[in-house]
Amino acid sequence: MKKRSLIIVAVALTMSFMLGSSLCYSAGPIKIAGIFALTGRAAHIGTSQRDAVMLAIDEVNQQGGINGRMLEMVMEDTESNPTKAVMALKKVLEAEDVVAIIGPTLTGTAMAMRGFIEKEKIPAFMHSGGDVILFAPLDKKDPKSLPKWTFKSPYKAADAMGKICQYMSKHGIKKIGFIYSNEGFGKDGLRNVKVQAPKYGVEILAQEAFQPKDVDMTAQLTRINAKGVDGIIAWTVGPAMGIIAKNVKQLGIKAPLFECHGSGDPIFWKVAGEAGEGVMMPSTKIVVGDQLPDSDVQKKKIIDYVKAYQKKFNHEPGTMVAYGADAAFIVINAIKKVGPDRAKIRDAIENTKGYVGLSGIYNISPKDHNGLSMEDIVMIKATKGGWKLLE
Repeated sequence: MKKRSLIIVAVALTMSFMLGSSLCYSAGPIKIAGIFALTGRAAHIGTSQRDAVMLAIDEVNQQGGINGRMLEMVMEDTESNPTKAVMALKKVLEAEDVVAIIGPTLTGTAMAMRGFIEKEKIPAFMHSGGDVILFAPLDKKDPKSLPKWTFKSPYKAADAMGKICQYMSKHGIKKIGFIYSNEGFGKDGLRNVKVQAPKYGVEILAQEAFQPKDVDMTAQLTRINAKGVDGIIAWTVGPAMGIIAKNVKQLGIKAPLFECHGSGDPIFWKVAGEAGEGVMMPSTKIVVGDQLPDSDVQKKKIIDYVKAYQKKFNHEPGTMVAYGADAAFIVINAIKKVGPDRAKIRDAIENTKGYVGLSGIYNISPKDHNGLSMEDIVMIKATKGGWKLLE
């Protein structure tokens, strides 16, 4: 009887241990915060980025998650507003046990969030185009106080600007006008064009600003055209991309129009219509994957991803999708390597080397929290409702 009791106890302990191990192994989900512009002027960007991130998370969960734990996206909307972005960030950090942040969408919202992210010590892989989020000091009195926990997936705006100026120089465009949105991203572009244009022998004859909600830029473009420019760069996102293209056509301006590295997106055609024909821009390869040579190491990954995206969402992905997907996959890969530990995730992201993404080959380091270069960028032209690879 005693022996039987001991056996029962042993079995019970074994079952308890196995159950406990199972419960530990299949603990609750690993939570990642997704903070995007789901409404407001940048909603077309934020929703694309959200979809790209969700596709990456779904892929991992369909394969059993990470060590048996599912990934869960905790979603918040910045409403394309810096103040609302901070509120969304605080809400997530106070209510949820998240291990990383993906987003936000706009440069202005990213700048508003940076200080809180650094104080909270949580890795954030942002989708914002401006370089200031990485290179502007957190403390204006200390130029070395650069963010440690902040990363960004889009190309450095300086490289995107350099790509445009390089292309212009090669094709005899030497006198340009620059028109920009008078907010974080646009001002970042102005700083960059002043640095990059002279490197390629391109002279800025005119610069004009407009407000993000403006619906007509003919006055600014008229002043630019009067300077005798042979090229125009527009640095903005959202509806203004199309408004500028339409205004250029309405005014009969012959100088070719170039737009920023966020323009290679289906929304461009929706806002520009026929006026978008011929506009050029730097871009990820995601919109011209089938035009790449077979020797391109990104080609197969891009084509496979585009097929999966089309199947899931029933429309073509744009360059913003590439930025969203790359941020998600790099964060997820870091969690796979080190587990759901914020500091270790940060370190793993920072040591990402040779990652073949949709946007390029990421080589992130302590001095470069982006990891892409100008060589990863292609120049494309908007044509017949789609895109033509230029170089």
